Amino acid sequence: WYQRRVRVQINTFIEMSFRGRGRGRGGGGRQYDEGPPESVVKIGKLMNLCEGDLVLRADNEMVPYFNAPIYLENKQQIGKIDEIFGPINEYMMSVKLLPNMTADSFKRKQPFYINPMKLLPMSRFLPKPPAPKGPKVKRVGGAGGSFRGRGGRGGGRGRGGGRGRGGGRGGGRGRGGGGFRGRR
Repeated sequence: WYQRRVRVQINTFIEMSFRGRGRGRGGGGRQYDEGPPESVVKIGKLMNLCEGDLVLRADNEMVPYFNAPIYLENKQQIGKIDEIFGPINEYMMSVKLLPNMTADSFKRKQPFYINPMKLLPMSRFLPKPPAPKGPKVKRVGGAGGSFRGRGGRGGGRGRGGGRGRGGGRGGGRGRGGGGFRGRR
């Protein structure tokens, strides 16, 4: 009886622990064979072989998705992108071959192709330019009305003190910090 009760409590805890958070991680996206794409674009040329994988040097300005299928010119799939590495302006990628393929069957500088829908623009990986500077807006108060700019509820009244939650050096319980940040 006791074991059954504990098991029920554990199961209840597990169910409740993910409530409101989308039931854990991952999208549950199933991998399925999409078939050959309508069109393919050149992604790169074979540079080298490494432990049964192909190493391609990119010829395309766009960056492929991880696990994106790689094709020959006739749209026959040969493998999937495993890793992307190297400098951002001349990156390389390794291709994990399908089980029925061997790396020795490809020639050096042979072109390989990818579905254009599996490419991202390079701008997604570059730092964004700084925002234009405008007039500074001075905020008065801050979170919870503290005058030091820190501490949520109940903080910001000097050393400790204050009403309600917070205050003190430890910050009290609950949300918001105490607001005490040492002597100035």
